[in-house]
This record gives sequence, structure tokens and C-alpha cells, in this order.
Amino acid sequence: MEQNSNASVTVCVASLNTAAVTELCIRTLREFAGVPMVLKVGDCGSTDGSQEILRAFAESGWLSLEVATGGRRHPDWLDQWLESCTTRFLVFSDSDVEYRAPNWLKDMLEQAASTGAALVCGRMQYPPETFVHPKTGARRRLAQRPTPWLLMLDLDQLRGVVKESFAYKDEEDPDAFGGKVAYDVAAKYFASVVKSGLHWAEMPPEWQSHYRHFGGLTWLGARGDGVSLKKRSKQVLKLLTVKSRLRVARKNHWGAPATSS
Repeated sequence: MEQNSNASVTVCVASLNTAAVTELCIRTLREFAGVPMVLKVGDCGSTDGSQEILRAFAESGWLSLEVATGGRRHPDWLDQWLESCTTRFLVFSDSDVEYRAPNWLKDMLEQAASTGAALVCGRMQYPPETFVHPKTGARRRLAQRPTPWLLMLDLDQLRGVVKESFAYKDEEDPDAFGGKVAYDVAAKYFASVVKSGLHWAEMPPEWQSHYRHFGGLTWLGARGDGVSLKKRSKQVLKLLTVKSRLRVARKNHWGAPATSS
């Protein structure tokens, strides 16, 4: 599935030091999309070989690559892509997502069409209303949000109506735990979608096994940031799974034009 300038969907992936799973993400994302798309990847200055892989894919016409050598925060990528997108639909995917079944993107488009939703997410998060930060001790009520690692927007409905950023925000609320509500990445944007009266939809529970979000693999490259040995051990196990799946993807040439859906 080559880059298609006539596609109605742009898929954007933010990447930072997740070389193996980034490659797995790109290969499976392309292999199982089921519809034409434009694929953009933003790399935040990776030093683990990610950029070399992504440049090779860009040269093969699989994607367009933008590198923020000085680094860029995740919500900044999302805000920038939202502002510059020229297709009707915009999809955000994290780089540590593996797509596991055919037609994942086609299914999301069909969900948007059947429900009239301006926002379709892979899954909604309903966090506990009482949260104490493990390091700072800050007390917050956490707002619900669509998982930003797989999220689709219908810009024909949203543009000019919802103008909120995807950035993290705290808001004062005397009735909330700790006196504040914490809006993690995408939560405040979602709240604005709801406030505007536009519809949103979650993909069905049985569909959610069609992708896997590994989560937190950038911790493997972190040093001196306080990440526990227990958490690091879990991430190492995830990486072993990633490398096993990547061998399958390479063997079957997933993502290459000859085998794309």
C-alpha cells in the first residue's frame, strides 16, 4: 500500500527510541489497514536506530518522515498534525502498537460512518476519581479520555468547532479529589468534543483484540529516571514478544506493496 495522495485518511505515528516495535507497527499498520491512506511518522530525535529504519521506509515510499532533532512532546505532535492535516480523517497511532487483524482502519471508518461519530477511539479510559502521584504526592481526579495511542478524528465535523489542544491540563475544581481535575493527553480535547454536542464512539470490545498496545517501551532507553527494576523487567519481556512478532512480519514481507490489502 503506497502513499496515496487521493486517500481520505492520514495516519500519524509519533516515535522515540522504539526501533523494533516501530518497525513492527509500520509493517502491520500498512499490511492490515484495508483502505488507502497517507502515513506520516514523526521521530523525536531517536538514537536507537529508529531513524535509519524510518528513512529506509520513506525512501521506499511507505511513509513521509519528519524528525524533530531537538525533541518534541507527544501532544505537540498531535496538535501539529491536527492543524496541518488535509484529509477528512486523521488517525493517531503510537509507535508501540501492533495491528493484528485485517481491516483495522476500514473498520474504524465504518464505525464512524454507522454512528456519525466525529471521534472514534480504540478504547475509552475511565480512570479512578482519586489519584495520588507516586513521586510527587499530587492529588487529582483524573478525567476520562479516549486512548491517544489509537484515535480517529473526522475533521469535516471537528474543524472550526473543537479548538482545544491535546496537551495535559490541570483545572481547579473544589469538588474534585485534591481540588483539581487532571486532563491527560487527549482528555481535554475529548471533553470539548462532548461539550460541542458532537458524537463519539468506541470500537466494540471484541474488536479491541485486533491491535495490541505494548506501552512504555521507551523506558528501556531511560537511565537514572527512577523507573523501577520490576517495571524494566516487564518491558524487557514485552520487547522479546516484539522481536518475535517482528521476525514473522519480516519473513512475510508485511507492509510491502505486493502483500498489502
